[in-house]
Amino acid sequence: MIIHCLSFGTLWWLRPGREDASSAKFTSQAAIFNTTGFKRGTRERRNWIIAGVVRLNAGTCFEQRIRPEQIQQERFLSPGLERNGSQNRLLLMRKVKASTPVDMLLVGISCAEYGRISFNSEWRSRGVRVLAASEFHNKQETLLLMPPDGQIATASGNWRCLWTGSTATLTRTAENA
Repeated sequence: MIIHCLSFGTLWWLRPGREDASSAKFTSQAAIFNTTGFKRGTRERRNWIIAGVVRLNAGTCFEQRIRPEQIQQERFLSPGLERNGSQNRLLLMRKVKASTPVDMLLVGISCAEYGRISFNSEWRSRGVRVLAASEFHNKQETLLLMPPDGQIATASGNWRCLWTGSTATLTRTAENA
């Protein structure tokens, strides 16, 4: 499966490799994780209502340093969404060419930018899946896997993916503008 990364969740962290004596413990043996959550000062809260993470193995990436702003609009090979205990997991294995056809998009939705999702309603088109979702007070953040033609509905309107070449954006549909 090919995943196009439109945006990610707020929280990032590194898990070092298991070999303490290895010089590659924090590089090629490490794993980088991303999920939904909230930051306030130095404090981070996940507050998951649906637990899930995105994982990038540093050893399979072309560059050892993962910068979130540089991997948006990139495409990765992935086995797809998997379940590990009570948690959803999405492994992004290696980058592929920008011309490779996309199966799914990874999209981070914050209520401040896109509006709140009412999970008890008909808020998504067929094929849209929740990877992770967090709520804290009046804030909400969700990581979604969407097919290229997928749509979602929030309190701010209906949203769908628009493509300009190999770049994607989540855009409010015209009837709600």
